[in-house]
Amino acid sequence: MGTSPGAGAEEGGRIEAVLSILREAGELDGPGEEPRLTQLEGGWSRHTYVLSRGEPREGRAYVVRVKPPGGLLDSDLVTEYKTYRALQDSKVPIPPVYGCSGSADNPFGGPFFVMGWKPGEAPNVWRRRDRERLEADWYDGRVLAGELARILADIHEVDPDGLTFLGPPRSFDDVVGRWRETYEEMRLVDDPIVEEAFAWVASRRPPPVPPTLVHGDYRIGNMLLHRDQVSAVMDWELAYVGDPHFDLGYTSLRYVAGRFAGGGSLLLDAVADREWFYARYERLSGRAVDREAVDTYAALGALMLITILCTGVRMYEEGRTSDIRMAWNRFAIPGLRQELTSLMGW
Repeated sequence: MGTSPGAGAEEGGRIEAVLSILREAGELDGPGEEPRLTQLEGGWSRHTYVLSRGEPREGRAYVVRVKPPGGLLDSDLVTEYKTYRALQDSKVPIPPVYGCSGSADNPFGGPFFVMGWKPGEAPNVWRRRDRERLEADWYDGRVLAGELARILADIHEVDPDGLTFLGPPRSFDDVVGRWRETYEEMRLVDDPIVEEAFAWVASRRPPPVPPTLVHGDYRIGNMLLHRDQVSAVMDWELAYVGDPHFDLGYTSLRYVAGRFAGGGSLLLDAVADREWFYARYERLSGRAVDREAVDTYAALGALMLITILCTGVRMYEEGRTSDIRMAWNRFAIPGLRQELTSLMGW
């Protein structure tokens, strides 16, 4: 079946929009083979495309991140772009960025930015073969376990004074309040476990610590792995300045190690023993890890995920999206509720 003229014109407009940003950044070096734009699978709150001439390779291919209408998270794409840009000279492995269009008035139909392509693939911890490959690294070398701790320490080392576009540091109460307010708006039914968990978290305010950059969704599934090493940390749309224990708690969740209704890895993020990871992070960062704060923020991370999943189900129910994956979100909620009961000691 051939491509309709309208579809071809739409793709041509999108390619030109990307090329325009690359020309302005001085990235293009003259005429060559006609580039192709390919949309990648997945993407809950962003659509991702690769622009390349032939097979993608570093320095000669580009990634386009688009905020589509009706995305799962109402996060600001321009702020995400600024986060990538602010990290360019840091120790954090990050793709180069070339420019951003903050308007939805473009051929993509939403704000977008362009960054460099990096080799590697993001593992899917809910796929057994990916999870088993990650676990094997722990028992034979611990390269990824070390990378996960080192990169998190490097993220938390970034000077927050250069991140003013993220707004003022968020207190514990700010973060709890944000997700509780969103949950109240998006919840599907009255859920006593979730209600109790919000109260439990709010009652356990950790002692204040110096604020750092917080990734907000730090897990192995948001990294590109190339030759068993991390080539890039992706998905910064939830980044903020606050307590680094949020990242430590979130990445400790069984859910992000592949647990769904059951199963998953017993290792942190499917790559490390928890106590080993905390000790390695402490040594690399020079920060003490408060285990009670980790549990509190793990519960808050689970509540954040439940809120996001409920948002997807509600959007599908109300006809704001036709993406059937949003309806499937409900199947992940029971496992997260179970994890909350474990964290609360029930």
